[in-house]
Amino acid sequence: MSRLNKNEAGSATAGQRDSAFKSVTAPEIAPQTPIGRVEAARLAAAERNGDILALRALDRAREAAFRRGDIKTRLPARADSRRSLAGTRDAASDGKPDQLGDDVATPGPGWGDVGSGPRPSHRDPHALADILTRAVKDFGWGHQLDMAAVTARWEEVVGPNVARHVTVVSFGDDGVLTLQASSSSWEAQIKALLATLHARLNAEVGPNVVKQIVVQGPQRPSWKHGRYSVPGRGPRDTYG
Repeated sequence: MSRLNKNEAGSATAGQRDSAFKSVTAPEIAPQTPIGRVEAARLAAAERNGDILALRALDRAREAAFRRGDIKTRLPARADSRRSLAGTRDAASDGKPDQLGDDVATPGPGWGDVGSGPRPSHRDPHALADILTRAVKDFGWGHQLDMAAVTARWEEVVGPNVARHVTVVSFGDDGVLTLQASSSSWEAQIKALLATLHARLNAEVGPNVVKQIVVQGPQRPSWKHGRYSVPGRGPRDTYG
């Protein structure tokens, strides 16, 4: 009887300890308290999105490996799986599939939490240089930019001395570059160096951008009077 009483007393004591422990710990994790709501939200987010911190750490490691050159190209299986995951997420959000031509960008340090989700996506912020490069490619502005580079970098291409006496008049879409010399002597010199100038332009702005170079002399008045005239020897050094 004494042993039975001791066992009953021990079980009663253990039950009291359990009930006391539950009475102390239950309010701390109750959903009604602020801590309980935060914990419930964290558990719900982890269940819905997975381990976000681990995914971000893995993404940073992959980005660092790519910058070091350890990863040269994206594997097809990895790209297909990423596109399928992104496509599923996009279909659930806005119904638009993942754009296959867009590269997946990872926000750099200091950007904060600016991603569109726990996984990398084409909807995440991109660097401005990447956006401009993609816009030039999509709208076909490459040839126009090459043409503008010839005019903007003319002094750098031919040198300051030549640029003072030979200027760019026009550069058409057909690849014809029209130049104007300040004097007839400079006109003759540039015409003699057309092959060298063409090679220089190909090296600076790319091949097949400038297809033909036309050199014009200085602006000069016409000395023809009447219906009949005899061809002369040209302007010579009268205009420089």
